[in-house]
Amino acid sequence: MIETFIHATENDNLYIYDDQHRLSMLVHPEFVKAYKKSTEAHPYYLKKYAYLRDRGFFANPKLANFEKIDELIVKEGIVHSQQIVFEIVDYCNLNCTYCGFGELYEGFDERTGKKINMRQAINLLKYIFEHKPKNKKSKLSIGFYGGEPLLNMDFVKRIVEVANQLNNEKELELVYTMTTNGTLVHKYIDFLVTNKFNLQISLDGDEKNHSYRIYKKNNKNSFQEVIENVDMIQRNYPDYFSTNIGFNAVLHNRNSVKEIFEFIYKKYSKIPMISELNMNDINPDKQEFLEKMYHSKRKSETEFQNKQSDMLHIVHGESSAFNELKDFLRHYSVNFYVSSILASLYNIEKYLPASTCLPFSKKIYLTIHNKLLPCEKINYAYSIGKVNKNVEISIPDIMRQYNFYYNHLKKICQTCYAYRFCGICLFQIKNIGHCDSEELVCDNFQDQKAFKNKLFRIFSFVEKYPNDFFQILENIIVE
Repeated sequence: MIETFIHATENDNLYIYDDQHRLSMLVHPEFVKAYKKSTEAHPYYLKKYAYLRDRGFFANPKLANFEKIDELIVKEGIVHSQQIVFEIVDYCNLNCTYCGFGELYEGFDERTGKKINMRQAINLLKYIFEHKPKNKKSKLSIGFYGGEPLLNMDFVKRIVEVANQLNNEKELELVYTMTTNGTLVHKYIDFLVTNKFNLQISLDGDEKNHSYRIYKKNNKNSFQEVIENVDMIQRNYPDYFSTNIGFNAVLHNRNSVKEIFEFIYKKYSKIPMISELNMNDINPDKQEFLEKMYHSKRKSETEFQNKQSDMLHIVHGESSAFNELKDFLRHYSVNFYVSSILASLYNIEKYLPASTCLPFSKKIYLTIHNKLLPCEKINYAYSIGKVNKNVEISIPDIMRQYNFYYNHLKKICQTCYAYRFCGICLFQIKNIGHCDSEELVCDNFQDQKAFKNKLFRIFSFVEKYPNDFFQILENIIVE
């Protein structure tokens, strides 16, 4: 049950957090005595407590309310989907130790050296364009994923050709994206530059940091070839490099946040995206091995902050603490109403259990086995459609499938203090496939104690960096 409570910070400041009003308020230590109904409470604070109580604070604990989705929501998700992603090969020239499709994990279809079916992919592309309204201001991203997508460039070129043709009528803003290991980019750079591809290149830092990314044929570190290719792009296509090249890094036991940031920024003036190792769908036989490789991003960031580095102020806005504050201000503070006018005017707030994207609303992912998924990060067992001669999407079935999960998840979410925005996809919850049994447990469930710890971090951070509060409001919330 969710109720108003008082929490502290590193500086021993005290705040009220009230979920119903989305309000956090600094209070005097004497207020706590009134809150605890102490006989030693000062009359002023007794009156202040009574004033807040009369206006709904400290009311009886309540359950969070959740909605279901209907067929219209699913239809709108398809119409307004922001991105199509194709898994164009299931093989790669590298054999990265921690690869999500390697021996450390389960939850994906067998990798058999297969390419995506061109005709079926074009069928999906036509299906999406048929449902898209003509709109010059609407953006559609088309992404290429693998395996290593540069191993199937014939497919990439054909899809770009077809998409451009289909777009003559719709006049959308098309954006092409690709995630690549960077070893083959030199072969196709002219095409990628001409079509303004946004490239995310995988790079874990310097040569030692990058040493889990090895070639399949000889176990050699791929670092040197990647760096040569990136240097070539920067040298020959400086404008393209500046605007269209980004970096992805995986954090593990051979690198750190500090090493990744310092190497990539100092060499290329780019701030990389850093991801932790995936700890879902692990092969039970490899659990211990993967846990030894795992390195917590928050812990590594703390280590970084405790060391002298001229990078700290540059990457400050990429830290977990900054993003946690950003999410809090967006979803758990009165600033929510700045960016949600309908909620402010009509008191309309609808929630779904977990923070799962609505079906296809952000992304439509087609696998090489013709399965449609809402995202490439989801276990392939949870497909919600397929593509053969036709695109086979049953909107009533999708609605029923999601609502089935929601009906069972809400029993957990109703008493979770993070129900407004937990950031957790339901498909990443262990045993979601058995959600109608007692096996369903959310490891990210936040009772009052856990949520207090979260607010302790957030408010201690904002007390240390008060300008971040205003920066987020002005540049993110208001926008």
